[in-house]
Amino acid sequence: MTSLSPPLQAVVALFRGPLHNVRFADIDSAGLGTLATEVEAAVAEVEAQEAKLVELRQALAQKQEALLGLAQQALAYARIYAEGDDALTAELNDISLPRAAKPRKAPKAAPAGAAADVTSPQAADSAEPKPAEAAGPAEAAPEAEEAEAGESPSKPGRRKVQRRLGRAAAGADTV
Repeated sequence: MTSLSPPLQAVVALFRGPLHNVRFADIDSAGLGTLATEVEAAVAEVEAQEAKLVELRQALAQKQEALLGLAQQALAYARIYAEGDDALTAELNDISLPRAAKPRKAPKAAPAGAAADVTSPQAADSAEPKPAEAAGPAEAAPEAEEAEAGESPSKPGRRKVQRRLGRAAAGADTV
């Protein structure tokens, strides 16, 4: 695969083909071919360095996370140590570290033919019940209300339960 643009490829191919023996001042087939090869090598080097840069950035992010976690522990221990020292406690309270990012678990692949796990948010989004699968109009109504309101809750099951409980509580008040 070449990284040269199609017009540049056409010019180089022209000087490799019909204009192979033609020379214009300091322009000839050998010069164009050599420079095209150097460009290809430079592109390959840039891609290799960019891949290395991505790896280095990932390593840096991991080290920063490790430092942050250690600094949070150090600050917690220092706060306990400084309980009797008001000046040190005040100085420690002025430090506010960001929270460490929690590692995300990779979604598990479901075996072929197995039912999707509807407890995970990813599965809940992709496994919406069909009208024939709905248990009844009482359960379909909250979903319809959410769709009409344009809401997309982060935990779909929780919102449904809250709405049902809210309705049950409202119905109990009127009885």
